[in-house]
Amino acid sequence: MLITPFKLSKSKVTLFLLPLFIFSLSLFFAPFYYDGDSIPYNKIYDSFLVSNANLFDGFSIYKDKVNGSLIHYLYIWIVTNLGIERGFSMAFANSILAYLMMRLFLQWRVPIYIALVIILTNYYVLGLYFAAERLKFGYIFMLLGLIYSTKPKLSIVFALTSILAHAQQVLVYVSVLFSSVMANILYSLKTGKLSRKSAYSLISLAFIALIFLYFIGDHIFDKFIAYKANHFNNVTLLNSVLNLGKSFLLFLLCLRYTTKRLEVISIFSVLFIATLLVGPDRVNMITYSFFMFYALQYKNGFNAGVVLTSCYFAWKSIHFISQVLATGQGYG
Repeated sequence: MLITPFKLSKSKVTLFLLPLFIFSLSLFFAPFYYDGDSIPYNKIYDSFLVSNANLFDGFSIYKDKVNGSLIHYLYIWIVTNLGIERGFSMAFANSILAYLMMRLFLQWRVPIYIALVIILTNYYVLGLYFAAERLKFGYIFMLLGLIYSTKPKLSIVFALTSILAHAQQVLVYVSVLFSSVMANILYSLKTGKLSRKSAYSLISLAFIALIFLYFIGDHIFDKFIAYKANHFNNVTLLNSVLNLGKSFLLFLLCLRYTTKRLEVISIFSVLFIATLLVGPDRVNMITYSFFMFYALQYKNGFNAGVVLTSCYFAWKSIHFISQVLATGQGYG
């Protein structure tokens, strides 16, 4: 009787070991990140662990301590009711984030070593692991939407959940929707007619936009006022120009790495305007995310743009880590 040897592919081994490594790394590094945004989050966890508040009363406690989101609240409420402390719950969320990133990169046929460099050393990814707790969930659901992009209905559900997880994700999908609208408009101008599919697309986009403006419009406006005040009070004009220059460089690289140039122009037009209105801090991460979307699918991610930006953000990660070890937070 012949016994077939059991073989595991490198991708399966990586998908199994990477989340375990990120989970362990998060547990080790989390205690060093005790200042900044960690303060209100720790207070929420402590309050929930001792109060045993029900789902509705807990939300009032949550809103008193942080201007958060429903998705983030539900996660905290569930894990604290299970008696799980913040360090373990965030380590678990980080491992899911890492798993989904690796799965998407492998789906795009990105080499494992390039994917690992991004997931383990990228400045923005480290920020999602240890600082941007609510935004982490926005990216988790955005990644799910990309992974299941061949199933439109499921992908849309994940996209909407991503927005509910963090208001910043609105900018991601507004940019995508705007590119879709522009494509439909140009198609109508070229053909002299509006197809039924295009009409349904425009109506659907308008309907979705109205729904989200109704439910989270005030929250988005408050974010806009806060970022606008911070931008114009603390960021110099020279710094704004430099940040726009970085975004423009990524824009040019995207044009180089894809044939969907109208789509890229439409998306980055929204991002450039957003940078001028609310400042570069939040928008830069979204801009870089769009760059990676196009660049990683060009030559399987093995190109100058990915290599150079990975080196740059790995260097920034060194400063981030040293800042955490010295001050208890990665920014400021």
